[in-house]
Amino acid sequence: MSSPALPLVSVVIPAYRQAAFVSGCLDSVAAQSYQGPTEVIVVDDGCPEQTAEVAARHPSTPIVLRQENSGVAKARNAGIARATGTFIAFCDADDRWHEHKLEQQLDSLMRLGRPALGCTRYRRVDASGQALEPVAHPPASLEPSLEVLMCQNFVGCSTVVVHRDCLAAVGGFPDSAELRRGGQDYALWLAIAARFPIAFVPEILVDYAIHEASRVGTDRVKNFDGAVHALRWFHGRDRDLFTAAGGAYPRLVARHAGAMFRDLARQRASVAMVRRALASSWAALRASEGTSP
Repeated sequence: MSSPALPLVSVVIPAYRQAAFVSGCLDSVAAQSYQGPTEVIVVDDGCPEQTAEVAARHPSTPIVLRQENSGVAKARNAGIARATGTFIAFCDADDRWHEHKLEQQLDSLMRLGRPALGCTRYRRVDASGQALEPVAHPPASLEPSLEVLMCQNFVGCSTVVVHRDCLAAVGGFPDSAELRRGGQDYALWLAIAARFPIAFVPEILVDYAIHEASRVGTDRVKNFDGAVHALRWFHGRDRDLFTAAGGAYPRLVARHAGAMFRDLARQRASVAMVRRALASSWAALRASEGTSP
């Protein structure tokens, strides 16, 4: 039973080739301790293996939307357009929320008293739910700000709960040929954080699944490329806000490249991976030459 004093939260779940995982995702959403009203919207992005049918049979009776395969940004935007909640939460179909996720985040967001972007810590797990690494992300000591976000994407999409006014102000997830290769969610967080505060709950409240069919991977070079795409988009869209936050585009690209190489060193990456990283970072740095702050 929901409390009339608590706001409606719309949960948007994009799905592509996730028939094997979507029921578990919906189970974790249905098990939330949050006492306010929720609506769950699953967007089938042209799945060939009946993800929509699996979702529609779930006891939580989610709203199921179907579209031709158009990419995750358009799927999420379709869910946002259908949502009626004051707050919008995102969860990828193969990820899992911990029981108190929504409760803790809504408490944080409502205490803030103004529209904001909410996020939490998360851990990476395999398809069976076993942790893949000894550390969670981001560190509990994080002090979130646009300036910090420009240097590192600490926002996991499945951790996000955001006020609908934030999404309306920036137009939802951006979609372009470059961003479809990576960086769409990071670009949106940058645009929102330039205008609204970030409400960070320093608890591990989401499990991110890493497996062969997962959208989120561990390819550090691909992640770097996505970060560059997002920074380039944000720099072009909001140059004044970018500069006001102290951003110097070439310096930020170099900083992300440095973080990539530190991660590759810790992972003892292969020679082939390091060569890819060198080529990608060199191309990004060359492209940033002569770019104004």
